[in-house]
Amino acid sequence: MDPAAAAAAEQEEPQPPVIYTMENKPIVTCAGDQNLFTSIYPMLSQQLPKEPMEWRRSYGRAPKMIHLESNFVQFKEELLPKEGNKALLTFPFLHIYWTECCDTEVYKATVKDDITKWQNVLKVHSSVDWLIVVVESDAKKKNKTNILPRTSIVDKIRNDFCNKQSDRCVVLSDPLKDSSRSQESWNAFLTKLRTLLLMSFTKNLGKFEDDMRTLREKRTEPGWSFCEYFMVQEELAFVFEMLQQFEDALVQYDELDALFSQYVVNFGAGDGANWLTFFCQPVKSWNGLILRKPIDMEKRELIQNQEATLLDLRSYLFSRQCTLLIFLQRPWEVSQRALELLHNCVQELKLLEVSVPPGALDCWVFLSCLEVLQRIEGCCDRVQIDANVSHTVGLWSYATEKLKSLGYLCGLVSEEGPNSEDLNRTVDLLAGLGAERPETANAAQSPYKKLKEALSSVEAFEKHYLDLSHATIEMYTNIGRIRSAKLVGKDLAEFYMRKKSPQKAEVYLQGALKTYLAEGWALLITHTRKQLAECQKHLGQIENYLQTSSLLASDDHLREDERQHFCQEILNFAIQQTEGKGQKVILPMNSFAQLQTLHFDPPNAVIHVGGILSVELTLLSQMPIPVQLDQIALNVHFSIEKNSYRKTAEWLTKHKTSNGIINFPSEVAGFPLSRNSLPALELYEMYERSPSDNSLNTTGIICKNVHMLLRRQESSSSLEMPLGVTLEDGAHMLKCSNFVLEPGVNTVTFRTQAKEPGTYTLRQLCMSLGKVHFVLPHIYPVVQYDVYSQEPQLKVEPMTDSLLAGIPQKVKFTVTTGHYAVKSGDTLQLSNADAMPFLYPPESKALIYSNTRERVSESSLLIQSSEKITSITLPVAPAYHVIEFELEVIYLPSTPTASVESENQINKELHGKSKEKQKTDNCMATVDHKVTIDCPWSIYSTIIALTFSVPFNAKHSLLSAGKRKYIQVCVQNLSELCFQLSDNNLKNFGNCIDLQLLPLKPESQQVQGAVEHP
Repeated sequence: MDPAAAAAAEQEEPQPPVIYTMENKPIVTCAGDQNLFTSIYPMLSQQLPKEPMEWRRSYGRAPKMIHLESNFVQFKEELLPKEGNKALLTFPFLHIYWTECCDTEVYKATVKDDITKWQNVLKVHSSVDWLIVVVESDAKKKNKTNILPRTSIVDKIRNDFCNKQSDRCVVLSDPLKDSSRSQESWNAFLTKLRTLLLMSFTKNLGKFEDDMRTLREKRTEPGWSFCEYFMVQEELAFVFEMLQQFEDALVQYDELDALFSQYVVNFGAGDGANWLTFFCQPVKSWNGLILRKPIDMEKRELIQNQEATLLDLRSYLFSRQCTLLIFLQRPWEVSQRALELLHNCVQELKLLEVSVPPGALDCWVFLSCLEVLQRIEGCCDRVQIDANVSHTVGLWSYATEKLKSLGYLCGLVSEEGPNSEDLNRTVDLLAGLGAERPETANAAQSPYKKLKEALSSVEAFEKHYLDLSHATIEMYTNIGRIRSAKLVGKDLAEFYMRKKSPQKAEVYLQGALKTYLAEGWALLITHTRKQLAECQKHLGQIENYLQTSSLLASDDHLREDERQHFCQEILNFAIQQTEGKGQKVILPMNSFAQLQTLHFDPPNAVIHVGGILSVELTLLSQMPIPVQLDQIALNVHFSIEKNSYRKTAEWLTKHKTSNGIINFPSEVAGFPLSRNSLPALELYEMYERSPSDNSLNTTGIICKNVHMLLRRQESSSSLEMPLGVTLEDGAHMLKCSNFVLEPGVNTVTFRTQAKEPGTYTLRQLCMSLGKVHFVLPHIYPVVQYDVYSQEPQLKVEPMTDSLLAGIPQKVKFTVTTGHYAVKSGDTLQLSNADAMPFLYPPESKALIYSNTRERVSESSLLIQSSEKITSITLPVAPAYHVIEFELEVIYLPSTPTASVESENQINKELHGKSKEKQKTDNCMATVDHKVTIDCPWSIYSTIIALTFSVPFNAKHSLLSAGKRKYIQVCVQNLSELCFQLSDNNLKNFGNCIDLQLLPLKPESQQVQGAVEHP
């Protein structure tokens, strides 16, 4: 303070000093010659803070360099601290006595007594931090020639008052003079003053901290007051702030914040402190945060008098934190802390069960958000604000949300406008704001004015709400927080729906739904679809509305009654369209029902023309109630391949699957297919413990693969089932009419009779409900069945591996009827040959099989034989059946009645073929014999070739012994059968009558060793 003003005030009534301002400085009292001090004060106040001092603190805290400033005031006994006074800011840290006495007589007469009185007062108040300054002046030396040397006055003072503390008396040589001696004396004095100030400050601050710590440790005792403790620790914060140690000052407020928060949490858990009842009083004022004043003295006094509400305490505490953060140039932390504060206050009011009028908290939050934003704008330029939108957008969003709540509460969003009750509520809310504060009275866009204007009319509210919403969406979009932008957009869509503007709401709902589908947020998808369905219904988008309704009717996240409602909407539309003339609506089927399996009968899905094919579908209905379908239809595409000649029954049987069951992939209705391939959540528990006592502070759950789950997909990817599904029209349809589709699994069977050969592909599945058609546009995997048309065939094959000449053996006749139906009287005409007659027993039977080899019937064969023809009458058999019967056949290489020429010819053929086909001496010679068969289904004869093998190899040799000739015949068996020779003889077919062939041995010995098994 100005020393001259202080001297004038000495004659007046003492006034209490103004202590709580941002210009607080440590107090230093000045006694003695006030005129002397007044002359030195300007230079002293300017030079003192220039040089920093190292401040070493207790408890191992790091030293800091600080600049000391002081508030020099005239010494008064009233300034000395009284017992129990905990106000550090009013505490004088140093007392200085100024004198320039150079006369011993004067010293003895007045100065000594004055110093004695001064020190006695200090002793009474136990103040030991003092300093006596003796100012030496050359001008006074010239005026008084009989004065003693200066050292004698200083020595006297030291002897009288500084016996053991000689450093408490310093000499300041002509401080106003510009000389080296004066400068050296001045510097020494400043150093001494800084040292004494810092010593006093450290000592008193340490004692204050000890007392504060002791007070905090008594917080569990009855009668402990948080408000009292608050004032004590805030005093410490003021001191740190006074020393420009803003970080340390902020720590004090953070500790108070944490202490109070813990008590509130404990109260919610049932462990409440008595003093908390002061903060449980009903909220009567909700004028928001006050951040434009360094110290809100009004709220501070409420805290000091224990009259503050919870909002008062929180508002004051945050305003002090905000001020310090701005001094620390951390404005973005202000916005972060503000958002946490506002959310926490809402919860704390609930925990403490504080009575809050409806809408009061919304007003308080709205005003506080705008106050914080404007405070930040006041200390940052536009470039900084734009670059740090990510820190402030949360406040914009919260303000938008609260303004929307106020609009709904006060009837400003309804189509009819506010009623009388809404108007009364608005008046009450505005009354709780009180009068506008002086510091914002001249601001055109103050939070108070904005809120009051927004609640004044429907139009004003709409303007402010839309401005805030659009600004918030733009900010979120610019920083890449698309999900948050879509969430605000949903609120905006709800607002437009209330205002009967569904066309504006649809854009925001579709955008939000697209994002949620891409990321698989099931509950958000359901909620958004409900809003979108309402919007589409108002817009008259029938097709879109029915599709959304089908998705909602199949959504398990909705209640059963809600699902039934949306299902009934579809049924009602179908009934209306059936009664009137309406255009058919085609919708995707995946949300209505899902195709699970398909089963063919026959299993290989191969049938002949005229055959019956059964197709069984398993459908999973996702509707909550039974649905009466007019028709279920399978659209079939028919095609004839160029190489269809290959598709005989045998070929198709080999190349088709045998089980006949096809499974279709399941799909979550209304979700993109990619969602099913997302990895599972990797959740882990998280514990945070206190480093001091290892107690549990916080616990939570962490998702370690969140980067995999929240990846954004390409915006161009189609996420919803597209509308405009086309229904194919074709001549080939499999239909099932009047089918009741029950909730859950249903089985539908289609039967069709094949009419035309080719490949049939199942393309679409359609369920018709009046004019509403649910279509599965593509059946995948591809499902086909084949229809073949087969020509009648006759096959003759031996029953053994090979036919042997000369013995009767069985051959099997197989008649495949194909498309020909065997009628009564149809016969097979076989041409007879003398060398290969057909033999047949009278009881010959024919078996008839279906084309699936199921035995159908058995019938006797009627066989008639003439000289040239053997006629076999076939049993009656339908088309695509098989007739099988067996006959015996024998091939005779030679006959007794044959002429020599013919026998020779046969032998030539036999030997010729033997030479061609016999590879080694042990191989049988073969003979091919052809049979001509006339079939009733063809005008052309069928030629069947049967191959016979000659089982014996005969050799002979002519031996001579004198006049005798011996013929040795060796017969070798080349087959796997055993033969026994009998009635063997040699015949002479020549003209030599006198030649006689006599056996050498008896008949019983002739074949011994003659027949060999190969």
